[in-house]
Amino acid sequence: MDDLIRILINRLVNKGMEITSIPAYVRDLANTIAVNGYLGPVALNRRLQTLGWDDFTLDEYTLELVTAMFEQDIEYKSPSWFARTFSYSGIDDPID
Repeated sequence: MDDLIRILINRLVNKGMEITSIPAYVRDLANTIAVNGYLGPVALNRRLQTLGWDDFTLDEYTLELVTAMFEQDIEYKSPSWFARTFSYSGIDDPID
């Protein structure tokens, strides 16, 4: 799981996303998938643009990373864990 998160963070940062925006983006993406069911990247991009994510384009590989991250994490984690996971200063800290 830690490797997936690190890969996802690196991918989003390398595509130009600010590291501080990653938790909100992943949350919005996950909520969009939860509400609408699985959509392809094009449809998800349209939905995310309505939420203000018009400066970032989701691709298939990034979508697969996010999906894999949530599929493997069936244990409940608190919102503070999620925010701490994506904090820049704690990026190399072990995750509970």
